[in-house]
Amino acid sequence: MDISYRQLRAFLVLVEERNITRAAERIHLTQSALSQMLKRLELQLDAALVLREGRELGLTPAGEALYREARVIVNRLDKLLRDNRNRRHGFHKSLVVSSLYTLSASLAPKALNRMKQDHQDFTFRLIEERINDITSSVLEGRADVGISTPSYHADLDFIPLFQDYLCLACREDHLLAVFDSVSWEQAYEHAGIGVSQGNSLRILADEAFHRIGLSYDPEFNASHTATLIGMISSGLGSAILSSTISALDNTPGIRFIPIRAPYQYRQVGLLLRKDARRPLIDEFCMRIQEQVADWQAVSTGKVLLPGKPGAAG
Repeated sequence: MDISYRQLRAFLVLVEERNITRAAERIHLTQSALSQMLKRLELQLDAALVLREGRELGLTPAGEALYREARVIVNRLDKLLRDNRNRRHGFHKSLVVSSLYTLSASLAPKALNRMKQDHQDFTFRLIEERINDITSSVLEGRADVGISTPSYHADLDFIPLFQDYLCLACREDHLLAVFDSVSWEQAYEHAGIGVSQGNSLRILADEAFHRIGLSYDPEFNASHTATLIGMISSGLGSAILSSTISALDNTPGIRFIPIRAPYQYRQVGLLLRKDARRPLIDEFCMRIQEQVADWQAVSTGKVLLPGKPGAAG
């Protein structure tokens, strides 16, 4: 089976455009040439890959499977080509970091800013993504480093940074604000604002509620910390957020109350491809680790370091 990079690249464009005419224009082929390339790919894989959905194209199950694999292969080959070009000049000129939303507004930009000052001829990019997208970005080479929860993929290393836990974030005039901790049943009753699906905090909250037989369906949903805090401050409701946000946020009038019995912990760390370590990546990891250590020294125990025992409950 002799499938080429050119075929896979053309297939990815076809999936993205969902239309042969647009895809052919984008990759500078005739429609006939692209159609023939697709037919040859289907013969090589012994499976139909696309189907018509009105005026647009959809994917068969075999097409969906090929799309997932082709994204990884093509992105890695593209990155290898960029790396080889940079290597000929003796250095890599860029660093891309994919991060959880909260840390995109705190730890990550501070570390990148310090690196920009030391490496002024390099380019740095920060992407905010959900946990599954962070894993895919690192695996497929769109990002050099991920700041996320653990991934157990065989091609990835995970370096722990810290551990935090879920809290009920509410206004100081909320009826639960007088308590030092709340139960999951109380959180369920009052957390009318939810972190959007796919976010690590929402996944943990859903798991905690599932354990006690509850299905969490908040009235309002948002992804970004600033939006969530603004909604709480306005009196729209309360939300389940992390102790990390408690340590980072200085919004007056907001209380973060630990949810316990049990605590729901989250491990946060660095995701790296095992075959992609280089000095710039190692330097970023070192700076993030130093920053977490400094942050812990002033966070009054609101965020827990790996290996440090958590509160009972």
